[in-house]
Amino acid sequence: MVRTTSRRSTRRTPHTLEDQQTSPITAYFGAPQGRSSNKDTTKMAAASQMTETSGQTAIARLERLIAELPTRAELPTRTDFKDMLDQMQAAVGREIAEVRADLSAVDTWVARLEEAAASHLICTTTPDLLTNQRLSDMQRRLDDLENRSRRHNIRVRGVHEGVTEVKEFLLGAFTHILGCPNLPYSAIDRAHRALRPRAVTDSAPPRDIICHIPDFALKEAILLKARIRRKWRFANESFELFQDLSPHTLTARRELRPITQLSREADIPYRWGFPFSLQVRRNNKLIAIRTPLDVAPFLAELNLPRQRFLIGNTYLARHHQLISPLDHLGCENH
Repeated sequence: MVRTTSRRSTRRTPHTLEDQQTSPITAYFGAPQGRSSNKDTTKMAAASQMTETSGQTAIARLERLIAELPTRAELPTRTDFKDMLDQMQAAVGREIAEVRADLSAVDTWVARLEEAAASHLICTTTPDLLTNQRLSDMQRRLDDLENRSRRHNIRVRGVHEGVTEVKEFLLGAFTHILGCPNLPYSAIDRAHRALRPRAVTDSAPPRDIICHIPDFALKEAILLKARIRRKWRFANESFELFQDLSPHTLTARRELRPITQLSREADIPYRWGFPFSLQVRRNNKLIAIRTPLDVAPFLAELNLPRQRFLIGNTYLARHHQLISPLDHLGCENH
């Protein structure tokens, strides 16, 4: 006997759309649409219809969410952006106003400085007579101090650059001039060439030799002997002796050379004074030139030929340079 097994067919309850669980994404995009019961339509048509319906629902949902975002998430609106731009413009405007105020203050300050500088320039270009006199007197006193520091010096001019042992040469030359026994080595404290570049060619004039003699009496005796004649010769060298003076005093003496020439021609003895001056004594009266303004009275007192000197406004206008006590002083014969 064949045993047969009987199968009990269990009928499952078909799933319905209501029995399906709703997922979060489904809830976001809207309720799902049920399947069509029309068995004549194909699966592709059903899928297309479902996609179209779901897309329209999602778009509507997104439009609603976007419309609610500014109020729900409190994001900036057009008014907020406008207020922010207005605040930035106001801040930048205030800073620009401060910069303009600073520039205006600087402009005013510079204008005042220019006015002060212009007024000072006018004062310096047109100084008064008292100021010129004080400056000239100050320059003369400075010259006197420098000349006092050189009063023990003798300047020897004309010795060739080939003579290197200048101290030994000067000891022998001074002994020859004085006609005395040999001077001790300590008679000359120091001796050197003038502090300027050496001549490039042999035909150029050599540099002067400046020596310092501690014994002032010996120095005066040498210069007194040197006045006998202008040039001296020793050891095949021809030279001249001068008192060492400051450059300012030498320039002033050079400017007064026309007057000294007139004095020599008229046989009028004169002497140089310190501080700088050209002095002549006549009838127990001292006549001197200390400033350019003294030139005309000096010539009138000595009855010398009238000269036209470059003094007055031209001198006063350039006197602030103080190159020398009598700088820019020249003469021109009528």
